[in-house]
Amino acid sequence: MTKSVLHTDRSSNNVAAYLAALLFVLPCMSEAREALEAPPHDPLTLHDCIAIALGESPALEASRFDVFSAAEEVRAAQGKLLPQVTGAADYLLFSGSRVSKFGVINLGSVTPNGSVVTANTVGSAEVELYSAHLKYPLFADGSILGLNNPPAVAERKAKKQALAWTVNLTREEVIYRITDEFVSTVSARNRMGLAERRAKLLDQSVSIIEEQQKQGLKLPIDIKVAKEQFSAGQTLLKLLREQSVAGSLALSKTLGVASSSNLSLSNTLPDAPDPPPTTEQLIGACLNHHPSLEKQRAVIEQAKQEYRLERFRLYPSVYLDGSASYIDDFSGVSNSESFFSGAIAVNVPIFDFGAQLATTRSKLMTYKAEQARLFSTADNVNFEVLKVYQTIYTLTHNILGLQGDVAKAQRDVQVIQAQQQQGIAEPLIAIEKELHLIAKQDELEGIQARRLTYYARLQRAAGGAWKWIP
Repeated sequence: MTKSVLHTDRSSNNVAAYLAALLFVLPCMSEAREALEAPPHDPLTLHDCIAIALGESPALEASRFDVFSAAEEVRAAQGKLLPQVTGAADYLLFSGSRVSKFGVINLGSVTPNGSVVTANTVGSAEVELYSAHLKYPLFADGSILGLNNPPAVAERKAKKQALAWTVNLTREEVIYRITDEFVSTVSARNRMGLAERRAKLLDQSVSIIEEQQKQGLKLPIDIKVAKEQFSAGQTLLKLLREQSVAGSLALSKTLGVASSSNLSLSNTLPDAPDPPPTTEQLIGACLNHHPSLEKQRAVIEQAKQEYRLERFRLYPSVYLDGSASYIDDFSGVSNSESFFSGAIAVNVPIFDFGAQLATTRSKLMTYKAEQARLFSTADNVNFEVLKVYQTIYTLTHNILGLQGDVAKAQRDVQVIQAQQQQGIAEPLIAIEKELHLIAKQDELEGIQARRLTYYARLQRAAGGAWKWIP
C-alpha cells in the first residue's frame, strides 16, 4: 500500500513537471512557428521606394516646415496691423517730503492757492501704478485699419506661395533621385550575370590559347592580349558588384532603413512610356503651370509688395494712442486716482537725406529684375526639356540598332553551336561569337537603363506636368 502511494506521488510530480515544461515550451514553439510561417518581405519595387522616400526625405520635410514658417509669418504680419494692448505695473518706494503738487500723494496742509503750509514728511512711502496702453495703426504702411490686404501681409503671402511651389520642385527632385538610384542598382545586378559569363569565357579563351601556343599555333602576343581581356572582364565584374553595393547602401540611407549592401529590390525595371510624350505635352500649355515659373511669379509678387511697402513709408502714418492708469499711495485712507488719455498721432517723414527714397528705388529695380527673370526661367525650362528629349531620341535610336545587333549575334551563336555539335567549329570561334553576343546584350541593357533615368529626368524637367512615374 505504501509503495502504491509512493508510486502515485511520483507520477503526479512527473505530470506536474511535464505540464510546467509544456507551458514554457509552447510559447517558444508558437513564436518559432510564426517566424517560419511569416511571409518573407516582398522585394521593393520602384513605386515602393518612391512612396517611402517621399515620407522620409529630409529635403522634402524641410521644405514643408518652410511653408509652415511662412504661414506663421503671415499671421504675425496681420497681427501687427491690428490694435495692440499692453499693460504695466510700477512700484515706487520713497521717503522725505514732496515739494510739488500731486493729486494723489498727501503733501500736508496747503493754502487755497496750492502752496504748502506744513509739508507732509514720511519716513518711507510706497506708491503702485497700474496702466494699460492701446495703440492702433489707422493708416500705416498701406494698411487701413488692418482690414485690407496691405503690402506687408501680401509680401508674406507671396513668400509662402513661392515656398509651396518649392515643395513641388523638391518632390520631383526626390522622385528623380530615387529612380536614378533604383534603376542603376537593379541594372548593375541584372548585368552581373552577363559579366560573370564573360569572365568565364575569357578564362576559357586564355586556357585554349595557351594550349595552342604550346602547339605552335599561337604567338605569345596572342596570350598577352587574351590575358588583358580576361583582366578587363574581371575588373568590369568587380565594378558592377561595387556599383550594386553602393546603390544598395545609398537607397537604404535615402529610404531610412538599416544600411544593407544587398537591399531586397525587385529585379524588374519599369517599362518606358509608350508612346513617349509629344512636344506639345512638354512645352505646350502645361509649361505655363510649371512649378519653376509659378515660383518665379510668386517671387515677382513678393518683390512687388516689398516695393509698395517702401513706397507707402514715404507717406504720413496715423495711429490711435490711448491709455488708462490707476495710482494709489496706500496711505490708509482712500487716496487713489484713475485717469485716462487718448490721442491721434500723425507721423510725417520730413527729411532723412533721401534714405527712404533710395530704398524705394532699390526695391523697384529688384521688382523689374524679377520680372525679367521670369522669361529667363521659361527659356531654361524649354532648353532643359528639349535637351533631355533629344538625348532620349538618341538613346532610342541606339537601342533599335542594338536590338538588331543582338538578334544577329544570337543567330550567329546558334549557328556556331550547331556546327560545334557537328565537330566542324573551333572552340575559340564559338567563344568569340558568344562574347560578342554578351557584349551587345550588356550594351543594350545599359542603354535601356540609361534611357529610363532620362525619362525620370524628363519628368523632373517638366516639373511633374508630364507624369511617367506617379
